[in-house]
Amino acid sequence: MPGDRNLTIVYAGAASLVAITLVYVFSPSFAIDSHSTSSSQRQKGVVGLINTGNDCFINSILQALAGLPELREYLIHRGRIAKESGEFSKKPFLSEALKNILNNLNEKPIRRKVISARPFLIVLEAIFNQRISRAQQDAHEFLQIVAEKLAQEYYTMEKFNKKERERKKIEAEEAGSNEQQLNGSQIWPELDLIGEYGMPLEGTLESEIECMKCHFKTRPVQSKFVVMTLSVPLKTSATLNDCIDGAFTMEYIDDFQCDKCRLQLAITHYEAKSSTCKPREREMIQDYIFRLQQALEINPQSPPADVPLPPSSTSTRSRIAKRTRMSTYPTVLAIHLSRSIYEHSLTSRKNVCKVSFPENLSIGGLMDRRRYKLQCVVTHKGGHDSGHYECFRRHNVWPAPFSTPHPPSPGDTMPGTPVISVTSSGSATPSIKEISEARDSIAESNGSVSPITPISPSLSVPAQIGDERPSPPPSIRTATSATPTGAETPSPSSSSPTPSKVDGERKRKKVKNNKWWRISDEKIKEAKTDDVLSQQKEVYLLFYERIREDR
Repeated sequence: MPGDRNLTIVYAGAASLVAITLVYVFSPSFAIDSHSTSSSQRQKGVVGLINTGNDCFINSILQALAGLPELREYLIHRGRIAKESGEFSKKPFLSEALKNILNNLNEKPIRRKVISARPFLIVLEAIFNQRISRAQQDAHEFLQIVAEKLAQEYYTMEKFNKKERERKKIEAEEAGSNEQQLNGSQIWPELDLIGEYGMPLEGTLESEIECMKCHFKTRPVQSKFVVMTLSVPLKTSATLNDCIDGAFTMEYIDDFQCDKCRLQLAITHYEAKSSTCKPREREMIQDYIFRLQQALEINPQSPPADVPLPPSSTSTRSRIAKRTRMSTYPTVLAIHLSRSIYEHSLTSRKNVCKVSFPENLSIGGLMDRRRYKLQCVVTHKGGHDSGHYECFRRHNVWPAPFSTPHPPSPGDTMPGTPVISVTSSGSATPSIKEISEARDSIAESNGSVSPITPISPSLSVPAQIGDERPSPPPSIRTATSATPTGAETPSPSSSSPTPSKVDGERKRKKVKNNKWWRISDEKIKEAKTDDVLSQQKEVYLLFYERIREDR
């Protein structure tokens, strides 16, 4: 009938309008986590930074630091400790300022969003009591300043925490408390969540010198670093491993004065002199020889202060071999590729050598090899004295507190944190590594995770010290459906995923890990891993994060 046909047309039109409205309203939120590379979505999902004039060296470093989850976790926990102590709120605190701006840069805006780095720069300028120049600056120097200040604040807090521990321990002993209650977690509960690596950007280099004439080896000299600088070779192309080998392979240096050779020369000099001197002077010379021989056996680098030695000009020169190795591996390895070439006429130019770098990096010897994964890259286009910096950030999806600008307090509910059920029989509680692995498993999942009760800090201390068998980390399923002791648990067949679901998760995981952000101040585009690895001529700073299984 005509009436029914008209009614059907009206219903179809209304349904179409409703569908269009739903797509218009809800599509922006879905576009953030989609894998589409259309131009309408390239500016969504990450926050940009305003460039008020030559600020690209600041913006690129801040965007790179925002893409390091281990650094953000460290800053969050350090901020909580500083807040609890109340000691570091009286003066500018760079760790807190950096944490705030990195949280803002990790928001998930539905539409294009740009913020200013001025609040962070105000704190940085207040710390050094001078303004940052807006002329052409080096991104590596800015990173070095920020990282060194973070390390300085770390040791200041460690010194303060040590004094507080000792003070509270003395107070508890005077009050007659039980020694078992005098552990660190009772004083600073958040210290158990920081991890065993301390400042994530800090590592230790150890160098040793060997004389090729007498084969005397000096005591190893250790030096800490927050950014490892590698020289780029003067050739058309090279690899990152070539640059690393150039810094850690044996180096030979000529015309070096060996401490042991100098003492041996002094002993020979006094022995020849004692045969021709007077008897009274011979006793003093014999004492010199005896003390020099003792220093030669104990430590040739510390000769007797009151024994005259031959002048340095008359000492023999020898060839030495210098060895350098990394004795402490940082959690976040920041690599600076030095591209400066200085000519004899005091002019400088840029080394345009193409440096290929891998997505997964392995460094160290056979017995202490460590594996790292590339997280961020800072590139530079232009000459030695001018140009533009850009940042490539890997698109990571982290659980809270990384996805929230204001992390909840320890007593609040924290989404994305797994529940670890502890039985009343005193079963072994999970370690920090297991908690970290559970966090990683949640971060790699594509499904939504419901809010879960946070882990108590006391769970980081094992209940059974004698049991060395590590318990398996909790999975997403056990974390979201943890049942109390004595409750009925589901059968293994019902909880095992189907092959099709596993294949789908692997495909989504592979696509998600291949997604990067290319950030140039306010301009943001999507990129892939191949696009990042192709920046061989422009690569300037590399940020690798240590894989958790190697810790």
